[in-house]
Amino acid sequence: MRMPIRHVAGNVVWSVHGTVWALYRVQGVDQVHSSKSAKLRRLKALEALVKKLVGESMWLSLCPQVDPRAVVRAMTEDIDMAASTEYTQVAHRVLDTLEGLELTGRTDWLAVPLPAAGRRQRIADMAGAAKADIALHLGLLPAPISRKEERRRLAQAARMAATWPGTVAVRPASEAEILWIYGHSARRGVVEPLLPAPDTGRGIVNRGRTVAALGQAVLTEGAVDGMLADEEERRGAGVFRRRWVEVATEHGASYQAFLTLSEMPEAFRFPGSEYLAALDTFDFPVDWVVRLNVTPGAVAEARTRRKARDVAGQPDEWAHDPAGAPASVGRAADSLAENRERLTASKGEVDVRAMVAFCVWGASPQEAEQRAGVLTAAFGGDDYTLDRPLGDQERLFHGMLPGARTPQVMASYAQYLLARDFCMAGPWAATELGDERGPLYGWQLTGGGARPVLMDFTRGPKKRTSASAAYLGELGGGKSYAMKCAAYWTLAAGRKAGVTGSRGRAVIVDRTPKQEWLRFARACPGRTELITTDSSAAVSLDPLRVFTQQRGRVPVDLSEAQRRCESFLHMLLGIRPMDEVGGVLSEAVSHVLAGKAPSMRALMAHLTERGVREDDAACRSLARKLNMHARRDIARAVFDESLPVVDTDADSVVFSVAQLVLPKKWELEPGHFERLSPEKVFGRAALYLIAAICRHIAFDPRHEAEFCQVVWDECWWLTSSPEGLDLLLELVRDGRKHNAGVLVGSHDPDDIGPDTEAGRIVRGLFPRRYLFRQTNKELARRGLDFLGLDPNDPELLEMVTTRLSPLDESEAVQAQRAGECLVRDLFGRIGAMRVQMPLDASLADVIHSDPGQAAPGGAGRGSDEPVASGAGA
Repeated sequence: MRMPIRHVAGNVVWSVHGTVWALYRVQGVDQVHSSKSAKLRRLKALEALVKKLVGESMWLSLCPQVDPRAVVRAMTEDIDMAASTEYTQVAHRVLDTLEGLELTGRTDWLAVPLPAAGRRQRIADMAGAAKADIALHLGLLPAPISRKEERRRLAQAARMAATWPGTVAVRPASEAEILWIYGHSARRGVVEPLLPAPDTGRGIVNRGRTVAALGQAVLTEGAVDGMLADEEERRGAGVFRRRWVEVATEHGASYQAFLTLSEMPEAFRFPGSEYLAALDTFDFPVDWVVRLNVTPGAVAEARTRRKARDVAGQPDEWAHDPAGAPASVGRAADSLAENRERLTASKGEVDVRAMVAFCVWGASPQEAEQRAGVLTAAFGGDDYTLDRPLGDQERLFHGMLPGARTPQVMASYAQYLLARDFCMAGPWAATELGDERGPLYGWQLTGGGARPVLMDFTRGPKKRTSASAAYLGELGGGKSYAMKCAAYWTLAAGRKAGVTGSRGRAVIVDRTPKQEWLRFARACPGRTELITTDSSAAVSLDPLRVFTQQRGRVPVDLSEAQRRCESFLHMLLGIRPMDEVGGVLSEAVSHVLAGKAPSMRALMAHLTERGVREDDAACRSLARKLNMHARRDIARAVFDESLPVVDTDADSVVFSVAQLVLPKKWELEPGHFERLSPEKVFGRAALYLIAAICRHIAFDPRHEAEFCQVVWDECWWLTSSPEGLDLLLELVRDGRKHNAGVLVGSHDPDDIGPDTEAGRIVRGLFPRRYLFRQTNKELARRGLDFLGLDPNDPELLEMVTTRLSPLDESEAVQAQRAGECLVRDLFGRIGAMRVQMPLDASLADVIHSDPGQAAPGGAGRGSDEPVASGAGA
């Protein structure tokens, strides 16, 4: 195989044909799961770029092979593995599993030839390339490109890129990335070179001479060595089925099949026409290239006018036919008229000649054939025709290499479009989800092969943002399952290398009667402590004792103790802060806090004593109400002074509160709230108090090196009150400064933050957001809006209501597709993923909420074999 380039410097390559190309890495934007408005913005951005690329350019999208060991290294980086036994074992299982999967990614590239300064420069470039070629044939060492020429061309490439619109993010490709493109092309599906990291430095020694090593490959079109020929092949007919090319290297044989786009629909609508973006919905990787030749509108209009003249005379040619001219003649005339009108509507309009080719590959010719057949059939259903030119597979291989000349076979399949029409294909739709390092949280749903998603929930504070996440979905949609996975990784991967005293902690409020969160926490790494609020309570949750406890060298904040206690008592006693009785209560709390041993019993005694001494009816009423609650067994944790104050050091702290009765949402409305039973009044107030204690534990100043994650599933019980909403706002807002975060889950975004000023602030402070299946269309719209997507987009609405973890599938398929969701990651990127259960067998029976159902075999259900497939699989 002959390499089409002879020298590389920075992001510039010199070809063997005398041309010089500049290569750029393009930041892709997801177009499969974005809203219509986002797609239109991307369409305008790409259209503006195309209009700047007058002449030849090459748009390339490749699927790099991902090394399983690199994924596990990213999982274990910065982790103290010696102190994380369970995490080490899980990492080994992940490695064993990943080695059996086809791990891929997607990268987008742009290659543009740099014009010569003039005719003399063009001749000099061609002469230099010819001299280098002759020298190689004579066994001589070609002279390298001079440093002066390198600097000139690099500056030219930078000036050219500076004129492009900034709405499409591009950066100069590195030398290592450029060489990877050629290595990837020769070794698709075998042991591919790994895509270098973006910050890889200069990777070439002796200035451009190592590119020759990449040409060590033998290309054979339709090779059948080692294959048994059937009767049809012996007769010669089978030759026409060998439409692939074998690329043999020292690493093995790669079988690659190339397809060209030969026909498109006469008309198409956007959104809906993004056939390039749709390539990531297959369950195998697909590389594609588009060779563009852009002509200014004024030049193209003259050519269109000549075509219009030819078409105008065709009806006369059919005059002798009683049936008249075919309908296609009229459509062609209308199409040309529209094309001319659009070409002349703007001086900046351009005509685009697009030559599109695709590549699929496999470990055998049969696998490459099968994938090519799937691709052809899928495109054919939308009136796109893909051809596999016989005898031109090797030429198409070279046509996907930057610096190579456009093969004639690609030119014969050219499509003529305007800039906007071409961009409707949805090019450069690669997107990444998650973090650069962290535990394996799941798999992207869009992407050929398997694309891991790593998420480090402790990373927010390091990036100067919140570590909190919000989960939305209907019952059984997967939100609690995903929250448990996040809590597991926080506990398992919390001990950081070189950080003394570091660990991950979880503080959980478990409202389930079967204590599912408690059972889950006990299966996770570390020690678990259970805190109950019934007659068996073992620790005190008395706010006057909890919030006045000395913790380290930090002085006690009496103002916080006063605020938390008053908020709790306002909810418990049903009083308004600004009423006279509210003032009396505030005075009493302040008096008790000034004493030596503040407690709820001391507050009751003070109110009783003051009521008698001052004949104060408000004090007597408050004391009577407190005594009423204190007599209940479920209130022991608040009013029993003999219990030790909660001061836990466990890794997992679980508040089991299933015995607390909560009011329904409608019971909190005016007219119903006044008639609440005492049990519901106490339950609502106690849960607020427990949430405040969760925050108190998470912000413990004695454990600054620890990351604490507070988990509030079905959080409506907290945010239904102004006090609880303020508490959530405080935790989300200040969590970063205290190395803490909160996971909240519910069915409705309004449960996380209602449609008020404070509620909108709370919702806006969650950087990580997950939306699971929601069959109710109104709730699905609210969830899409919460993610920042168009709530009225019909495709997104259909996906959330019917295609995420669908209910109409078999039990085995439902098991494999458990945990599918739309996600907005820490960096604001939106995509689709499936949450993967940690490969820890102890979680199999405790991570799901399904009644009476153990985890069956399959991905995300206790199996060590995750199934990572594209959404179109």
